[in-house]
Amino acid sequence: MGFLDFLKGRRPAAAPIPDELWDWAIAEHRIFRGLDEGERGRLRELAAGFLAAKRFEAVDGAEIDDRLKVSVAAQACLPLLGLDLSWYGQFTTIFITKDAYSVTQRWEDEAGVTHESEEEFAGEAFELGPVALSIPDIDASGWGDGYNVVIHEMAHKLDGLDGAYDGCPPLGRGPHRDPQHRLDRRRWAEVFGAAYEDLRAKLDAEGRTKRRRGTSKRRARIDPYAAESPDEFFAVVCEYFWERPALLKDEYPEVYAQLAAFFRQDPAARQSL
Repeated sequence: MGFLDFLKGRRPAAAPIPDELWDWAIAEHRIFRGLDEGERGRLRELAAGFLAAKRFEAVDGAEIDDRLKVSVAAQACLPLLGLDLSWYGQFTTIFITKDAYSVTQRWEDEAGVTHESEEEFAGEAFELGPVALSIPDIDASGWGDGYNVVIHEMAHKLDGLDGAYDGCPPLGRGPHRDPQHRLDRRRWAEVFGAAYEDLRAKLDAEGRTKRRRGTSKRRARIDPYAAESPDEFFAVVCEYFWERPALLKDEYPEVYAQLAAFFRQDPAARQSL
């Protein structure tokens, strides 16, 4: 690639993912089993482009191999089947940690008192760029049980594209500019706001006042962590949209419909075949 090509932002062609690696990724992750041949081909191209554009960095002795990279790339690109890679253009580095890691959280209550606690993170989408993912949680993702740290953190990246982490990605970008696919921000806010408050009310009624992000856990219902904030609600329901679409559609059909329109996919129909 010449210097002028670099200045124009051109990238070398993405190297194809070897058949053995790709076949492993598709067979290993249940969330891919409903994809037809065309969708698998599209996903493979997106994943190859993702791998060409992103840099994986090991943290604290983490070991990164080709299987891990392809696993992350394939799961990260599943939400982009109806979109394109430009939606992930705001970051280049993915930090891979050996295990979940602790982060000190500080917040101020209504009385102005500052509190501090240690929280265990399975992954993180940093506001100004990188994404962090732990190896055990990558391995625990894609099994069709509702948990997917890769999709969760990528959802945060989509959410923050308009500069605000508020549970609403930019609705007037890319294919959504087309009147046929245009989404209404007010309607989105109504649907997601109502579902978020409904989940909080249900959890409060059950006495589940302590909400914490699970690490490498299987879950049967909507993760209580979704009730932390509107942006976490969006990220968690994105997990369920691909991991357990029928459950999400049954719990919050209007949320499912908004996500289906935004991502231009219908995983519930795909997985019912």
